[in-house]
Amino acid sequence: MSSLIHLYLVDEDEYPTTLSGDDESKYQTLLEITEENAIRWQSIEMNMRGFEPALQLWDAVAGNSRILLIASFNFYPHKLLPPDADISGSFGFFPADMVKDLYTVMQEEYNFDIDSQEGQHIIAAIEQDGVDEVNPEAYEIVRDKYFVTFRDAAEQGKSIVVLIEQ
Repeated sequence: MSSLIHLYLVDEDEYPTTLSGDDESKYQTLLEITEENAIRWQSIEMNMRGFEPALQLWDAVAGNSRILLIASFNFYPHKLLPPDADISGSFGFFPADMVKDLYTVMQEEYNFDIDSQEGQHIIAAIEQDGVDEVNPEAYEIVRDKYFVTFRDAAEQGKSIVVLIEQ
C-alpha cells in the first residue's frame, strides 16, 4: 500500500517554543499549525518499503549522517516532543539552519553515480542492514523531491516539515 509523503515549507517561528499536555495533544497542535501555516511543496507517493531504503541511500550519498532518515520521521520544531514521543503518526522537521547545511551537501552529491563501485558498496551496506532492497527509481524520486524542497527552503530561509499519510 502506498503512502503519501508530503514535504512542506514553513517558518519555524510559526511554532511555539513550549507546549503543555501529553505527547499526542502536542503532536495534534503541531499538525494544526502545519496545516494552517505551511505550504505543501512536494509530495511523493510510495510505499515505505521503497521510501525508507531510498531515503537511506540519499542520506548515505549526501554525507552519511543518518539525519535525513531520523529527522524525516521523528524530529520536532523547538524540540517540543522527545524523539520517543508516543504519538499516532510521524512528524519530521528540518530547522532552517539544518536545511542550508544539508542543501550544500546535496548540491555537491546530486549527480553521484549509484551504479559506480562506491555506489554499489553503499547499496550493499544498506541492504545488509535488513532494510528492503534499494530501488533505483525510488531513489531518484526521493533524491529529486528532497533536493528541490531543500533548495527552495534554503533560498527562502524556511524550515521543512515531513508528514506521512499511511
